[in-house]
Amino acid sequence: MKRRRLRNIENALKVLGFAVICVLTLFPLYWMVTVSLLPEKEVIKSNPHLFPSPRVATLKSYQEIFTKYEVPKYLLNSVSIVLLASVITLFPSFAVAYALAKHRFRFKRFLLYLILWLITLPWVIYVLPIFLIVSPLGLLDTHLLMVLLYGFSGIPLFSWFAIPYVHAFPDELIDAGRLDGCGEWGIVVRIVLPALKNALIALFILRFVWAYNDLLYSLSFTFHRAKMIMPALLEFPGYLDIPYAKMAAGGFIAVLPIIVIVIVFQKYVVSGLVGQTFK
Repeated sequence: MKRRRLRNIENALKVLGFAVICVLTLFPLYWMVTVSLLPEKEVIKSNPHLFPSPRVATLKSYQEIFTKYEVPKYLLNSVSIVLLASVITLFPSFAVAYALAKHRFRFKRFLLYLILWLITLPWVIYVLPIFLIVSPLGLLDTHLLMVLLYGFSGIPLFSWFAIPYVHAFPDELIDAGRLDGCGEWGIVVRIVLPALKNALIALFILRFVWAYNDLLYSLSFTFHRAKMIMPALLEFPGYLDIPYAKMAAGGFIAVLPIIVIVIVFQKYVVSGLVGQTFK
């Protein structure tokens, strides 16, 4: 009886903790949507609207950001650049992780330390050297530069993330692939990657979210043609004007791709991150 009571208390605490996490996670999104539906004069009232009343709710902020600030263009830039960059990041990362987890070779330990060193270095130290290199080549403010930057900058970190998944992969399946005449690339592409599909998708989403939310490279190397959505949102405030409703509307539009991707691939994220990578 006492054990059952303790179990009920434990379950109640879990439910309470889950509810608290949901509220803390969803309330900022709810508040952002609420503010975006209000006129600017209603946003700065001393008594804020906890619910957008139909009497004052309006879509004017969304109309303005879509027409005045070219939000669709910058949103498309962000999604296309980050999608391509995430693909570039993941496949070399899994190849590096496969080599480190399943092979013995000279300088293996040195390569592991090199990856750790590259992970610990802050991205800001690369900005000036990259700028000096790409500026004479005419690559500033181009989609190609941003895809390459976000694609290759994530390889060290995601190689490190992928090593435990590849290390847990059965060696028997790899040996069977070698007996069937597969080369190492064939083993990675035909055997390892399909079996680790859930982990691959989970890491893909993590890479997408991190690159999508980055400001450093997008602020440093884009001006108009390849500008992404996050730097574009910073242009909403003026010298004497802070349009809270427009900023909230832009923030909600900017976060929509992440919400859609997480919802669509939710089951792969959960199974991939908890280690159910191959069955």
